[in-house]
Amino acid sequence: MKKIYLLSNVMLLSVAAFSQNSPYQGKIGTVTNKPLVHAVSADRVTSPDTTGIVNVDDFLPEFASVSGQLTVFGYTGGGFIYGNNKDGLNICAQGYENVNDVPVQVIGAIAWFARKERDLAGGAASKVSIKLYAMADNKAYNTNGSGTFNQTTLNAPGPNGTAKATVDILYDNIDTTTFANANYVTFTTPVSFPGDFALSLDATTLTAGDTVGLLSDQTLDAANLDYAFHKLGSKWVVSDQAFSDAAAPALGTGGLDNSIALFAVLNDATGVNEYFNGMKLTTYPNPAVEKATIEYTLEKNANNVSVLVFDKSGRRILEKNFNTQNAGTYKVDVETANLAAGTYLYQLNANGRNFTKQFVVTK
Repeated sequence: MKKIYLLSNVMLLSVAAFSQNSPYQGKIGTVTNKPLVHAVSADRVTSPDTTGIVNVDDFLPEFASVSGQLTVFGYTGGGFIYGNNKDGLNICAQGYENVNDVPVQVIGAIAWFARKERDLAGGAASKVSIKLYAMADNKAYNTNGSGTFNQTTLNAPGPNGTAKATVDILYDNIDTTTFANANYVTFTTPVSFPGDFALSLDATTLTAGDTVGLLSDQTLDAANLDYAFHKLGSKWVVSDQAFSDAAAPALGTGGLDNSIALFAVLNDATGVNEYFNGMKLTTYPNPAVEKATIEYTLEKNANNVSVLVFDKSGRRILEKNFNTQNAGTYKVDVETANLAAGTYLYQLNANGRNFTKQFVVTK
């Protein structure tokens, strides 16, 4: 499924009509600095993120599925809702429901930053961390309809236990200007999940005076799935409760009800070349020096078949379109002699579904 999202004069909310059950209700404010104006091309949608935007048949929520619009929420008094702010809500997370419980392996993440600001001198060590968690039932707090802010009864799915993997992004390397601000990071060791998982942004390690903000989709885009979270002390709380009226009887009150621009890049869980979304996908040799061969197998006849290769910044360096192909095995050669050493992502698209993996080029 291909969409073009338009981010124009970043849409922001000013919320004043909340009750005061949560200390964070009414903290969603407007960003007064220069608005971000960017038309996201089709490249962004076919970029190598598997959860959130592209692979919506197998993983929910679908990013910006209702509004088709992106936003960055400021925080009253300074900072951002999804980032760091004056009240110290500096850790947020985005969970993904593995709809079919297909075992997967998370090899990396894409964090889509909208803003970064430096008020003081900063420092070379200033950084954020992207962390990877398993999800489980009753690990987060959500509204229970009591009319008070619920931090006593664990009643919602949430990040479970300690992080399974962590990778840092230096503040100086956070990109808010190119390729729609997509920052791709690779986990040192891929992590396998048989079910749901979550990615978090931990901004507690930023140097004082440094501020970052992630993009999100619009309010109500999550359709009450409630897989966006904030960490309050040691507790994970559904963001929709923290910034909404907790008195609503249903889980998730809809005052925020959106998703964060943290996307997981997936491999198959076992490391062997199994079918995923009706496709097998591998590359050899890996690492490659002069040439890499992408080999893929279609389990059934397929339409709209294409193979794409991206560098780690998200720049498309190869695209092969094949339209309709019969079930069978095919090969695409990638000349790597003139490519810089590093990690590259390759993606197979067929029948509106996608499979993304990575290969390495060495010199």
